[in-house]
Amino acid sequence: MESIDIDNFLSIGYGDGYPRHAPNGTPVLVNGVRVPLAGRVSMDMITVDLGSLPAAVRDPCVLWGEGLPADEVAACAGTISYELFCRLTARVERETV
Repeated sequence: MESIDIDNFLSIGYGDGYPRHAPNGTPVLVNGVRVPLAGRVSMDMITVDLGSLPAAVRDPCVLWGEGLPADEVAACAGTISYELFCRLTARVERETV
């Protein structure tokens, strides 16, 4: 899980292993609501289109996981879910459940 940093930005990017080639519209969950990726993936952040969804700093976001299958995100990025998992860098906090 990641947190909203400022405005519509999430503090994760290709430097963390998020797919650099993920296109506009790739889904992200913010407060359990599906919102689309907007624009290009940067090294340290992505932008999402919140529309009229109210959101605040530190609101929960899911890039893939419960409620958003990794296979769906991978398909949007033109890859497979296994590659999503393998590309995550040490900068990403992990939690064993």
